Amino acid sequence: MKAAVHFLLFLLTVLEMAAGLVAGCVALAGLIAEATARALSAGTSGFARRFNVQPVTPRLRNGLAAVLDTPAPTGAAGGAR
Repeated sequence: MKAAVHFLLFLLTVLEMAAGLVAGCVALAGLIAEATARALSAGTSGFARRFNVQPVTPRLRNGLAAVLDTPAPTGAAGGAR
């Protein structure tokens, strides 16, 4: 009985360490993705300033706003059959 309890505690410890490792990898991947996105965003803004262009034109901004303003379909995906 005592050996089973020790084995269960050992197993839980290993599972906790594995979960921590997975969580750390996910956090690192998120950090890398955010740093990459910020670097690309800064590069795009610098490029736009250098060549005197707007990174997002008012027409594109209005088009995106119109798309985001449309209501989502309430039916099943793919419509009626």
